[in-house]
Amino acid sequence: MYKMNRSIVPAFMLAGVLAGCASAPPYTPEPFTPITLEPTAYTKKVDNFVIILDSSSSMNERHQGNEKFLYAKDIVSRMNQTIPPLDYQAGLVVFGSGGCMDWKYSKLVYGMTPYTQSGLASSLDSLECASGITPLSEGVDRADAALDGSSGEIAVIIVSDFEQADPPRVLDAVDNLKSNYGDRVCVYSIHIDRDRGARKLADQIDHVSGCGFATNADEIVTPEAMADYVTRVLLIPGPLDSDGDGVPDDIDQCPDTPPGVRVNAVGCWVLADDNVLFEVDRTEIRDTTMLDEAIEILIANPEITGEIQGHTDSTGPAEYNMGLSLRRAEAVFDYMVQGGVAAERMRVEGYGEERPIATNDTAEGRAQNRRVELHPDR
Repeated sequence: MYKMNRSIVPAFMLAGVLAGCASAPPYTPEPFTPITLEPTAYTKKVDNFVIILDSSSSMNERHQGNEKFLYAKDIVSRMNQTIPPLDYQAGLVVFGSGGCMDWKYSKLVYGMTPYTQSGLASSLDSLECASGITPLSEGVDRADAALDGSSGEIAVIIVSDFEQADPPRVLDAVDNLKSNYGDRVCVYSIHIDRDRGARKLADQIDHVSGCGFATNADEIVTPEAMADYVTRVLLIPGPLDSDGDGVPDDIDQCPDTPPGVRVNAVGCWVLADDNVLFEVDRTEIRDTTMLDEAIEILIANPEITGEIQGHTDSTGPAEYNMGLSLRRAEAVFDYMVQGGVAAERMRVEGYGEERPIATNDTAEGRAQNRRVELHPDR
């Protein structure tokens, strides 16, 4: 029987391994042009997010011809390029062991800090390799600790192949995270590779979380898919409306109106307009419906103080319009005081035609400009 020289076998095998390593092409990410998610078109779904990135040795294996660790970093990079600047608090945690982890099981390499794209990118670029065991539970615990003292809603995003992890310990860590932050936190999983066991653990994590969902990394590589993912996890479509009056903050001239009041196109509390309260060029109130509603709200909210403002269109002399606007504001003030609103809570001012909210070139625009508003103090 033919026997191979033992001294040759290791050298032959080593040569094959080295040849295989040498022949593996370096990871070159496909070009990525992120879809711009305009901040004014969205409201934050969460106030804080933490990305947990797998830096264990299993991430040195290849997926789709690429090293999984570099592929995972590219996924996080694409996410970072897509997230709009919306005043988040953010963090990046890595887990593994050995030299690539500075002999630790987990590290917070970014945050918790006000989110900037450049800051997260710099921290991500500093991660050069993956090594050691897969202490995913340590990564979750590290994120848990980083979030201590946070306020608002939280998204935790795990990017991993979920191989060689300890499922009971991982699920216990996620359960502890939920115990500490309750319904404020949702956990999302992005799994590298299509291993069934890995997908099962990702699904179990999402189940324990009670919200969130699992996603395969291959499904969010494109700009369109990544924009959809970021929207689902971090955003609510629609501009921010802090006071809930239906007018976006970027055009709301009265951002602190109380709930239930009638507002105009620029978000100010409308108490009257010429078509309802006054005859042309008169100051006698003819319909008190809107004023009665306002009085009820003011009595129910005694902390509200503010200025009653009278406005006119540009028809007639400016000086006359200034006096007319003041007299109408005074008429509204008198009616509200008679209705039970303490006089010291309200100030009165007339602005004439100085502050139009619509064009004075059309009858419709002029009607919008003839108004009485209440501007609550901030």
